[in-house]
Amino acid sequence: MKHSTSIPSAPQEMRTTRPCLFGAEFPAGRATLLLNLGSPDSPSVPDVRDYLRTFLMDRRIIGISYPLRYFLVHHLIVPRRAPKSAANYRTIWDADAQNFPLISHSASIAQQLAELRREPVAVGMRYGHPGTGEALEALAALPDIEEVVIVPLYPHYARSSYETAVAFALEEIRRLGLRPMRLRLQAPFYGETAYRTALADSVREYLTEPFDRLIISMHGVPLSHIPKACREHNGHSAHCADRRTWHERHGEEDCYRLQCEETRRYLIQDLGLEPERVELVYQSRLGFHDWLQPYMARRVKEFAREGAERIAVVCPGFVCDCLETIQEINDEGRADFLEAGGKSFTYIPCLNSSTAFVTALSTLLDKTIAEPSALLSAENQRKYKY
Repeated sequence: MKHSTSIPSAPQEMRTTRPCLFGAEFPAGRATLLLNLGSPDSPSVPDVRDYLRTFLMDRRIIGISYPLRYFLVHHLIVPRRAPKSAANYRTIWDADAQNFPLISHSASIAQQLAELRREPVAVGMRYGHPGTGEALEALAALPDIEEVVIVPLYPHYARSSYETAVAFALEEIRRLGLRPMRLRLQAPFYGETAYRTALADSVREYLTEPFDRLIISMHGVPLSHIPKACREHNGHSAHCADRRTWHERHGEEDCYRLQCEETRRYLIQDLGLEPERVELVYQSRLGFHDWLQPYMARRVKEFAREGAERIAVVCPGFVCDCLETIQEINDEGRADFLEAGGKSFTYIPCLNSSTAFVTALSTLLDKTIAEPSALLSAENQRKYKY
C-alpha cells in the first residue's frame, strides 16, 4: 500500500463513489447488511473534523447530556484533536485507491460474501461513507428482498461499537420510512467455532519464530460501559471469565470484559499456549476517567524489563485494520517497545478481507438464518433505541 505524504481533500464526487451494494444481480429473497465503524472521507483536516464531530456526538461514545457533549466535542475536543488525528490518518491513507484500509476491506468482504452466497450484500458505516442509510435504501430498492440479516462487523458486544451500529441501522429504517422487511441480527461471534478457527489460524502463522509473549490488544471502554459487578479487580485478566455462570444467571452475557477475557482463553486453547505467555491489554483510552486495564500504552513500555523482549501483538476486537491497529499499535506501540529495550515486535494483521474470514462469516450467517431467536421483534429491539 502506498501512502500519501500530502493532505488531500476529498472531492465532492468521492463521497458518492464508495460502493455500498454488491451482488444486486443475484435474484434472492434475502440480503445481508454489513455494518462497520467508518473512516473520514480523506485525511484532510476538514474531513477528519467532520468525522470526529459525528463520531464523538454519539451518546453511546460520550454518555453525557447533549448540551454538555456538544460543548465538549465542538469547542474543546475536536478543535484540538482534528489536526493531530489528520496527521495520523495520513499515515494509513492509500493514495492510489483514495481510501482507508477499513473502507477497502469492508467493501471487499461484502463483494466476496455476495459472490460466495449468490445474494445481495450491502455495507454501511456508522460514521462516514458509505452510510448505513444509503446501504439500507439500496437493499429496500431490490424488489425481491424480503429479509435482511444485519451483521455488525464486531466480534464482541460493546455499547460504543456493536450496539450503536445496530441502534443506528434501526433508526435509519424508521427515519427513511423504508418498506417492511424481516430483520435478523447476527450476534457477537467471538466464541463461534468458525471465527475462532479463522482467528487462530491467522495468528499461528506469525508465531513460527521464537517469541516471549503474545499480546491481545482490545479496544478499551470506560468502566461505566460494563456491569457494576464487573468493574472490580480492574486489570485482572480473568475476573469476568471466571464468573461466567454469574453472567448467565443475571443475563449479562453481553459484558464486554467477559467477552474479551474469553477471547484470551480461546486463543490460549486454540493455539496451545501457556496462559502466562498470553496477556490481555486495552488500548485507545480517551479522557481521564477509569477505563478497562491494563493499558497497552503503559504495558508496552514494561514488557522488555519483565523479560518479554520478543512480543507478538494481535487485535482481535477489530475485523479490519484501521488507525487504531496500524498507527497506534504497529507504529506507536512498536516504537515505544523498541525504545524501552525490546528486540522484536511482530504485529499480526486483522482478518481483514481474507478468504478465511469471508468463509467463516458465511458459516455464521447460515447459523443465524436458522436461529429463530435471531429475528428482531419489536420487543427485542427495545435495547437498541437510538
